[in-house]
Amino acid sequence: MAVIVIGFVLGHILALALLYTLGTLYWQLYQLYQFHNWLRRSGKAAPPDASGIWGEIFDAVYRLQKKQRKSKRRMRQALNRIENSTAALKEGVIMADSNGNLEWWNNSAGLLLGLQRPVDRGQPITNILRNPEFFKYFTQKRFGEPLVIKSPSKEGVYLELQTTLYDHNDHLIFVRDVTRLHLLEQMRKDFVANASHELKTPLTVIKGYLETLSMFKDNLPQSMQRGIVNMTDQSLRMEHLIEDLLLLSRLETNDQKEPHQWLKLEDICETVRKTALPMMSEQHEMSFDIPENSYIYGATSELYSAFSNLVFNAIKYSPEGGHIQIKWVQNEFSGVLSVEDEGLGIDPRHIPRLTERFFRVDKGRGSNTGGTGLGLAIVKHVLIHHNAKLQIRSQPGFGSTFSCHFPTDRVRQEALLATVASDVEDNVDDVKKVSETSENNSEASAHTPST
Repeated sequence: MAVIVIGFVLGHILALALLYTLGTLYWQLYQLYQFHNWLRRSGKAAPPDASGIWGEIFDAVYRLQKKQRKSKRRMRQALNRIENSTAALKEGVIMADSNGNLEWWNNSAGLLLGLQRPVDRGQPITNILRNPEFFKYFTQKRFGEPLVIKSPSKEGVYLELQTTLYDHNDHLIFVRDVTRLHLLEQMRKDFVANASHELKTPLTVIKGYLETLSMFKDNLPQSMQRGIVNMTDQSLRMEHLIEDLLLLSRLETNDQKEPHQWLKLEDICETVRKTALPMMSEQHEMSFDIPENSYIYGATSELYSAFSNLVFNAIKYSPEGGHIQIKWVQNEFSGVLSVEDEGLGIDPRHIPRLTERFFRVDKGRGSNTGGTGLGLAIVKHVLIHHNAKLQIRSQPGFGSTFSCHFPTDRVRQEALLATVASDVEDNVDDVKKVSETSENNSEASAHTPST
């Protein structure tokens, strides 16, 4: 306003207005230049002296920078504490991105797995741990259960790997040395296998003498006859226990592994039915709902052991007049064999422990039914061999349902197999036709006179 008044007095309003505008613009550009220079020096120096709006801008930016530096310092200290505490862990910790590329690991992980910085940073973890079991575990994302493998860098060391997904499907992998636990478990398995095997010989001798005494028991006093009968029953029970222990030991150690092949499910269930008939009373009812064309890929004796144990348990714990149903259901994702009974039922709190060796819900129930307490443990290990899972549903007083879930690559329908076979035959026929045609053409060319 003052410029306009002065210009009016002097008679040069436009000239003074232009000079004022140019001066103001120069001052603004100078302040902007100072601001840019200050920011280019990362704002570590004090802000330039300025008044008015530019002074307020410089002060506000300076306060924000100080606040940011404090926050950054606190975050760096927290991150250092986390890294230092993680590095001090005896367990290994590995961070990998969603594709499995290594981002960070602590010292323990480096020692246990032989990881080296910075060579292995950014490398896929499956390239570092060249183990078929780990490759299947990691690529198929089977993170529900931990995986135990041999250490690639330390001889005789066994490692347990547990993987958790976080953020955008990134991987957090925990590595633990379980060599001592593995050796203890191996000692237990060896002891059970050796003890069971050594007990077979004296038990066979005892059974032989009992059978001899049974032939002449009518000439013995009544009290001795009862003793012979009881000893015979208990020797049979001990024989079944030893057989189950040996079978469980073979399943755990994978000794004498039986080859897998395509088996007709109806044949296996028919064998189970015939074996179970003598155990059933006249009041028991048992029905099989198994489609004719159902096939399963596995080991005959192992599958028979698993299915028969489930059926025998259903018979043992079903009341008189109880109905037992064995059913096979297949879809595009899996095949499920279920054994349903109308027995006593099981409290849900006991279900997680049912597959443990010698675990019994009722401590007195095993002696009454003649069970060994190893049936469901055998079922669990057989299903593990076949990449299958056992599901148990039960309520006290409402019976139980035991379901074996097999993956889709282990179950087939006969129609599908027939289609595959016919396709193979068609391909063979096509090859034969092409071969015959080429032979005929060659013969014809051989007899054609040359021109």
